[in-house]
Amino acid sequence: MGIERNLLVFETSYEVVNKVGGIYTVLSTKASEMKKNLKNYFLIGPYIKRQAATEFEEEKPSPEFEEVFNRLEKEYGFKCRSGHWLIAGRPKCILIEPAGFAEKTNEIKGELWNQYKIDSLHSGNDFNEPICWGRTAGLLIAKLINNVFSKEFEKEKCIAHFHEWLSGAALLHLKNMHPEIKTVFTTHATVLGRCIAGAGQDLYSEVNNGLSKGQQVGEERAHPFGVQAKHLTEKACAHNADIFTTVSKVTAREAEYILGRKPNFILPNGLNVERFFLMEELANQHIKYRNIIRKFVLDYFAPYYYLNVENTLFYFISGRHEFKNKGVDLFLDSLGTLNKKLKEEKKDRTIIAFIWIPTRNVGKNIELLKHIALYERLEDEIEEEVRRIKNRLYYRISKGEPPTTANLLDSEFLYNVRKMLFELRHEKNELPPISALELEKENSITRSIKKNDLLNKEEDKVKVIYYPTYLSSTDGLIGLEYYQAIQGCHLGIFPSYYEPWGYTPLETMALGLPAATSDLSGFGKFIEENLLGKKKATEIEKNAICVIKREGRDYNESVKELTDFMLRVYNLSKRERGDAKIYAKRLSYEFDWSSLVENYLKAYDSLFAVE
Repeated sequence: MGIERNLLVFETSYEVVNKVGGIYTVLSTKASEMKKNLKNYFLIGPYIKRQAATEFEEEKPSPEFEEVFNRLEKEYGFKCRSGHWLIAGRPKCILIEPAGFAEKTNEIKGELWNQYKIDSLHSGNDFNEPICWGRTAGLLIAKLINNVFSKEFEKEKCIAHFHEWLSGAALLHLKNMHPEIKTVFTTHATVLGRCIAGAGQDLYSEVNNGLSKGQQVGEERAHPFGVQAKHLTEKACAHNADIFTTVSKVTAREAEYILGRKPNFILPNGLNVERFFLMEELANQHIKYRNIIRKFVLDYFAPYYYLNVENTLFYFISGRHEFKNKGVDLFLDSLGTLNKKLKEEKKDRTIIAFIWIPTRNVGKNIELLKHIALYERLEDEIEEEVRRIKNRLYYRISKGEPPTTANLLDSEFLYNVRKMLFELRHEKNELPPISALELEKENSITRSIKKNDLLNKEEDKVKVIYYPTYLSSTDGLIGLEYYQAIQGCHLGIFPSYYEPWGYTPLETMALGLPAATSDLSGFGKFIEENLLGKKKATEIEKNAICVIKREGRDYNESVKELTDFMLRVYNLSKRERGDAKIYAKRLSYEFDWSSLVENYLKAYDSLFAVE
C-alpha cells in the first residue's frame, strides 16, 4: 500500500450500487483499495430500490451531511441517502433519488444546449433520466465541498471523478459553476464507436485512417444511430474535464478520433484477485461443478442418444447479446470448422460449447424440463432401490442363500424404469434442441448455429447448448451461478471485435481456466504488449491464454487461429490442462487492484503537479 493521499474524492457513476455492466465491476472491486489510499473517499450513485435493498446499508447521516441533504431536498426536490456499499471495504456511499427533480429536465437540457451545444431536443428517457440524476450529483458534490469539507480540505484538494456520459451532467455543472473543483472523466467505451462497430462497419480502419490524417469523426455520424445527445455529452465531458482517461490503448485511440481529445492517462481495469479461491480450492470446485454440468448435459442429450459425459470438455462464451462486437460470430464459425475437423479425424472426445448470452425468450424448453424431471424421478427410484438391495443382500446372506439378479432387483422397480425410459424415448431422427429455452424468434446466434451445421447430431464432436438467460442456482436447469459454472468448464472464449477492456477472460483466468481473448480488446492488447510480448511464449503460456489477432487481419485467418487454439486445448493431456490452469491463475494476479490502483492515484497526483 502506498502513502495515503490527503485528498477528498467523490467517484460518481450510474453503476454505483446498480449492476448494469462492466463499470459496476470496476467500481465494486476497486473501492477497497481506493479507500486505503485516500483520506476521504465517497461513491455516488442512483437510488434504485431493488438494488439498494441487497447492496446498500443506509445509515443516519452526520448532522453536517443531514443539513446538506435537507437543504437540497427543500431547494431542488431530490432526496439523498447515505450509508455503505456492501462490498469489500464497505466504502462510504451516497445514493440520490432524483424523482422530485425530474420537472427540471427540460431546463437542464436547455442549459446544456446553451452552454455546450448538446442537442437533446428529441431524446428519450434513456438520456433524460441520467442527465437529470447527473445534475443532482453535481449539486450534491458542490454543496458537500462548500458546506462540510471546506475547513478540512482546500477546494484544490477536492476531486470529482465521473464515469461515462451518464454522469456527465454532474461534471459539466461543476465546470460551469465551480471550476475550482478538479474533475476527472473516464470513458470506458465511446457511444458512437460501439454503434459503428455494432453496425458491422470497420471501426478500426476508420480510426487508424482518420488519426493518420489528423482527422476526427464528424458529429453527423451520430444521427443515423440516434445517439447524438449521448455522443455530444460524452464529447463535452472529455473536453471540459481537467483530466481525461480511458481504460486501454485500444479505447484511447478510439476516443482521440471519436471525441477529439487524446486521453491523459490509461487506467487498466483489475479485480480483487486475492478474493478468488486459491488454486488448491479451485481444483476441488472444478470437480464439484463439472459433475453438476455433466448431469445437466446427460439429461439434455440422453433421450436422443448416448453421450459419454466423462469424455467431454466444456467450452463457453458469455456476455451481452452483441453478435459481432462480442465475437460470437467468430466463436461459432470456429466451432463449425472444429466440428468438421474432429469428425474427419474420428476423434472420440466431445466438446460441449455453452453460449451463456441472455436474450429475450418465452421460457424454459418444456421437453427439456420434462427430461430433467423424469431423470430426477429415476435417480430417486435408483437411490431407493439401492437401499432395498442392501437389505436384500443382508437377508439373503444371513439365510445362507447366494444373491442373484432375480432375487435382488424388484420387479416393480424394473417396471418403473422401463416406463420412464419409454416416456423419454424420442424418434431416431429427432435431434436434441440447440437452446435450453424457447426463443421468441430466430436471432443472429441461432442462424449462425444452423449455418455452421452445429445441430447436435449424434456424430457431431462439437455440440452446442444456447443458454439465453442469466445463470442462477435456482434456474431449474444447470442450477449454478455464473462463477460456479465457469469453474466446472475447461475453456472460456471471448474473441471480441469491440471490447474496450474485457472482464470475462480475466475473471475466467482468476477462476483457474485457460481463456482466449483478442487484440481488439483492451485486456488482450495489455496481455499481448506487457506480458506475452516481452518474450517468446512457452508451451504452458500458449495453452493458458491466446490473444487472437483480429486487428487489420482477414476474418478467416482469425477463425483458423481460434480453431487451432480450441483444438490445442482439446488435445492437452490432463496434466497439461492442469499446468495451463495454474499458469492462467498466476497470470491473473498481474491484474490485482493492489497494483493497478496506482494508475488512478498517479492521475489524481497529476492534477496538482502542474500548479
